[in-house]
Amino acid sequence: MLKQRILFYTISLCLISFFSHFAKAQEISFNYYYSFERVEADEPPKINGFDVNYPDTARKNGVQGTLKATLTLGENGKARDIKIIQSLPFGVDDAVTQALQNLYFQPAKLRGQPVPVPMNFDFVVSALYEETDKNVTKPKIIEKPLPIYPSKYVAEKLKGKVQVLILFYPDGKIEVLGVNSVMPREFDKAAVEAAAKIRFQPAAHKKSKADVAQKMTVEYDFKP
Repeated sequence: MLKQRILFYTISLCLISFFSHFAKAQEISFNYYYSFERVEADEPPKINGFDVNYPDTARKNGVQGTLKATLTLGENGKARDIKIIQSLPFGVDDAVTQALQNLYFQPAKLRGQPVPVPMNFDFVVSALYEETDKNVTKPKIIEKPLPIYPSKYVAEKLKGKVQVLILFYPDGKIEVLGVNSVMPREFDKAAVEAAAKIRFQPAAHKKSKADVAQKMTVEYDFKP
């Protein structure tokens, strides 16, 4: 006979998928986290699939944030007692509820018999906008320090432009994603160093008014 055990599951799972919208003008990532409450069982439940039909209205209205839910993974292989305890608007609650109702899993077991397990579930929505997306305003650059011209090229009097692709975060942080130029790499480095010092106001979604993350190209013109 299997020895009875008390198991406290703090296992969390993060599943990430990316969806493009309007010719890649917007990328939305969905992250799913779940954990199990204390139960009396020999085998934990196994989640085999979760698929949400994310509403277009939520995409268009720039929904971001975390939906929180509780539910029970039933001994019959079906989810029940689904409760949304922290909502997201524009149909996200209904879409996630429907997905949880259709959740495919293997029940926990005690001495070989299926048993119910309470579960906590987080559905996190994050959006990243391209420069071409008309649903958001562009980041407003407040301070754009000039790059330092590489001294080794002063005598040659090289001129040219360097384009830096930057991800402007809602919290005021910056991430350089890439550089486009035909200049020597010293110029690229100088442009990246200058870009890292940019101060800006974040992009905002025109409908939700929330600050959002957006990619934007910043150009530097080098002259000796």
